Amino acid sequence: MRFILTIILAFSLVGCAAQVTSIKSDKDKIDSADAGYLLLGVDTSSDLKSILITGPKNIKLSPKDLRKGSNFILVDLKPGIYTIEKIELNNYWRLEMEDKKYWNLEISSGVINYVGHIKIKSKNFWDSRYHTELVNKSSYAIEFLQRKFPNILAKRSVHYGGPGDDSFFTFLTSHKKEGN
Repeated sequence: MRFILTIILAFSLVGCAAQVTSIKSDKDKIDSADAGYLLLGVDTSSDLKSILITGPKNIKLSPKDLRKGSNFILVDLKPGIYTIEKIELNNYWRLEMEDKKYWNLEISSGVINYVGHIKIKSKNFWDSRYHTELVNKSSYAIEFLQRKFPNILAKRSVHYGGPGDDSFFTFLTSHKKEGN
């Protein structure tokens, strides 16, 4: 009986993920202490149904933002450690992330947290084998923010919150302060 209740509870918690869409307007809407921005790149060979990210606030990225091609998603979140748990390709196929340490994200308050670029590729439309990885493309993230969200970028610093370390944003900030 406990096992069945545990299964039901697990499914209900996953079902409690709020579906979110990317911010469209260049207005800074967060309070520095309560939230930070998540910036995630998605590069996919087909439209996706959703991406489940769990943490202090469970979210499901909307299919509106998960179209074929290369896209960026900017959403505001509570600070904390998050994990990309599952990618739903369509109604029938999903990818469960196996090695969680490569899919952990850190969201800090008051900043834009670039966490990487998810690449999801298959050779053919009918192929059920997908190559999935989270790669760091920091320079693409800065270009995107400069083009689409210059006001938010002017007010917020950018930090890397994905797996591993990246000093690109620190270098960029120090270079900017020197006036070069």
